[in-house]
Amino acid sequence: MASKDIMTVSSLQKKLKEFKPEISDDFEIWLSSDEEGNEFLPMSADSKLSIGIDTKGKRLVFFPSHR
Repeated sequence: MASKDIMTVSSLQKKLKEFKPEISDDFEIWLSSDEEGNEFLPMSADSKLSIGIDTKGKRLVFFPSHR
């Protein structure tokens, strides 16, 4: 995965602003990963592949990219 395909802080901030009508400040952040840190994976710049919104559970889920 090339650097241009990896999400940046700036692009994440823009996406969170776009999601604002659907999400609120009390949403929990969930990561699709293990707690031991056995592997570090990037998030795709394509938010359709890397971010999920669970409005019923009030969760924002981040999915890593498995190259």
